[in-house]
Amino acid sequence: MLRAAAAEVATKHARLATSALHGVLAVNKPPGISSAGLLDYLKRNIGLDSSCFPFSEHFAREQKLRAPGTKLKRPHSMSQLRVGHGGTLDVEASGVLLIGINRGCKHLDKFLKGGKTYLANNCLGVTTDSRDAEGHILNLSNTKHVTHEMLDGVLPQFVGSIQQTPPVFSAIKMGGKRLYEYARKGQSAPEEIKARTVLVDQITVTHFENPGHETSGRRVALPRGVSEYFAQGRYVWDGGDMRVGEEMMSNVNDPRLAKFQMFVRSGGGVYVRSLVHDLGMAVGCGATMLSLVRVSQGPLRLGRDTIDAEDLPYIDRVVRAMRHAESVIGQNEELPG
Repeated sequence: MLRAAAAEVATKHARLATSALHGVLAVNKPPGISSAGLLDYLKRNIGLDSSCFPFSEHFAREQKLRAPGTKLKRPHSMSQLRVGHGGTLDVEASGVLLIGINRGCKHLDKFLKGGKTYLANNCLGVTTDSRDAEGHILNLSNTKHVTHEMLDGVLPQFVGSIQQTPPVFSAIKMGGKRLYEYARKGQSAPEEIKARTVLVDQITVTHFENPGHETSGRRVALPRGVSEYFAQGRYVWDGGDMRVGEEMMSNVNDPRLAKFQMFVRSGGGVYVRSLVHDLGMAVGCGATMLSLVRVSQGPLRLGRDTIDAEDLPYIDRVVRAMRHAESVIGQNEELPG
């Protein structure tokens, strides 16, 4: 009873303290949790410091919420804190997520439309319904003919102002629902998904590996926690052959796959997994994005300018992160008033 009373007092103090927080900060979103799930953790725990709900337990609960067929729902939060993000990251994606708190939310729109850089690891010869490793395999193709030079040769087609069709598994709204809601139920979208004009500033293939044929470039290592995540759980390879119709996740670490890594610098609204898919089609075999890290958003960079999810309950760390972000942004351009 005393513990419950103490927790209630701590929560009230946290709400009072956070009501005066206003700003933008950059958080390193780990793979395996949605952007909304990370915001939910912030709302529930900011200001609780060491009395917070452990992020590891919140992470596990969020994964249960996403389990196929689950009827669980995220508990309602009583927090009045206003939070938002400056551009969602898919559940399995990681990296820089800009978060606005209270009046800081009004500055997020400029980041939605602004520049971003990504590091994407991809495989050739496989296409999936989601265009990433979360989907089911649609087609398998031979990749013996593909070289690093061939990939570099098609890149100019995808740089500049280009037309891109969003994937069916996306958060775009149509007919009052997100497109992924139709896709998960095996339903067609109520109307044609139209191509959109997006800006891709630069694509660089940093590493190429076609087992038994060619290895070139230099692979950029993923952040430690990210590489560990993609080496366990549903990503463990069982040693078997890929088959059309099965999940791609369990085949990500198949050493026989032809793979390439690329950096992408783009404006807002670009689906990197669609870019990967289209690159693969251009070299005649299709491709699937296996992992994605947002390296930067605007002037804010991963590591240098981000805090971790575990830091979010601590007001002093959040305040430092907001001041740091304001300083970095201010050195590049002024936030609108």
